[in-house]
Amino acid sequence: MKNMNGYYDFSGQKFGYPLSLSINGFSQNIFARQSSLEISYVLQGTYEAVTEHFSCTLKEHEMIVIAPYDIHMVSIKDEEDKGLILTIHIDFSRMAEAMVGDPAMSFCSSIFTKDKNSKIYFSLKRKIGELIKMLMKEKSNLLQLNVLMAELVFLSAVKEQPSMEELPLQSEQQENYMKAIRYIDEHCKEPLSLGDVAQQLSFSPSYTSKLLKKYTGIPFIKYLSYVRVRNSLESLLEGKEQIEEIALDCGMANGKAYTTTFKELYGILPSAYRKQFQHNLRYNEHRNDQKMELSEEQTQFLMHLFEEHREILYEDEKILIWKENNMLCCESKETWKKVEWEPEGKFKIHFDEKRIYNEG
Repeated sequence: MKNMNGYYDFSGQKFGYPLSLSINGFSQNIFARQSSLEISYVLQGTYEAVTEHFSCTLKEHEMIVIAPYDIHMVSIKDEEDKGLILTIHIDFSRMAEAMVGDPAMSFCSSIFTKDKNSKIYFSLKRKIGELIKMLMKEKSNLLQLNVLMAELVFLSAVKEQPSMEELPLQSEQQENYMKAIRYIDEHCKEPLSLGDVAQQLSFSPSYTSKLLKKYTGIPFIKYLSYVRVRNSLESLLEGKEQIEEIALDCGMANGKAYTTTFKELYGILPSAYRKQFQHNLRYNEHRNDQKMELSEEQTQFLMHLFEEHREILYEDEKILIWKENNMLCCESKETWKKVEWEPEGKFKIHFDEKRIYNEG
């Protein structure tokens, strides 16, 4: 998250609401794991996503859905390039259990592009646009927000295994690395040394050190500091505690060490990060409603999601048909063989599997 350009953060979780949305030019160079469902949509640049099960490259207007509790990392592929990514988190722990059941049984981390999971990609993309449009209104509707959130969850609930084209993380070294970072993540607030991690996993300190350096690119001490700072973000954004208190709570030695690491990781002081977040809150300090404020540059990057002139006439798993500026438009979600036009503006679309769609 070193690049804070284009930064915007709407956190409903500050008020007990399950949905949060951020726009950021970030590069997440450490592995994360959270209880929420994560949807990340690339607005600009090229990102690399790594999960416990696969890795992939995400290009502009492609997205990844991260299942709850999956260890993952999403980072800009080339630090010299400008990247901008939109990320939505939906935290099931803030919902009644009867509404969501067991999230672990419903989701599988998956890629969504025009070519992969395309049947859902277009619908998911459009719902994200509807969500942003609603948040930008002067007055929004909580019931409408609930409906959009539920639709995003439903569309994301795809139990599909990654394809052979994606790179599996299955070597013994990679599996050991995942064990190590999982242990660090679970015990990062405690006094923790490289020897502790090695002993717990029955590795030698030398092997553990080389393992972490190989996959994180940084020494154990620095990686541990990054994890601690990342895990402190919720406390920082709540704004109730001083920086020194937050530092000690997350396992850092003191406020100075915390601030130094935070700036190294995010490119901004923690106090400035908190101030920027509070400025972008959906509600002001008096809990009065305020619209989502985006810069002109941010709005330009989001325009393709809004589809302001589209009147959706029909949609199924094969095709999307809409009116735009008084023109009838079609977008196929799979390859068709031919289109036959008939009198009075009627047409037939022939798909590869010999299914025919009629539109009057």
